[in-house]
Amino acid sequence: MTKTQYVGCENRGFWAYDVALGIFLKHLIDAAATSGQAETAWLATAISSWREVACISDYGLTLGSGWSAAQRQAFIALAEVACARLAERASIPAGEIVGWPILDDLRIHTRGAVEVHTAPVVELGRAIIELVSGELPKAPDGEFWFYGTPTGRQTLVRRSPD
Repeated sequence: MTKTQYVGCENRGFWAYDVALGIFLKHLIDAAATSGQAETAWLATAISSWREVACISDYGLTLGSGWSAAQRQAFIALAEVACARLAERASIPAGEIVGWPILDDLRIHTRGAVEVHTAPVVELGRAIIELVSGELPKAPDGEFWFYGTPTGRQTLVRRSPD
């Protein structure tokens, strides 16, 4: 089981720490489930996918595939709500996180953390918003962005194909 998950939208993306991504997705799912669009086919399909990605760190997160401009805007609005709710707290205890029912009996794995600070999770959420809106800055040459780590955004060196 990997600690990183790729987050992509069209031909761009970055890496995310799986714990932070799962927590962000839980809040995104909550925002989506209570929205007026929760029953629409595109959002119901997206929520189902987000549940899997939140709990199974072998999956990556693909966003925007086949979405209309209106759907992208709806996603961005939901992601903003998720970020705002996360920003209301400084941290979330691990006991609470592992208690969230995400997908059947699957839960978010906290990798031994006693608590998860929300600032890096919010930073990850904002990067996802920038990615979907086409505003994410390019990573430095030869590197990938890596969001959601306990210390915040980092870079990963790209490996050359052997």
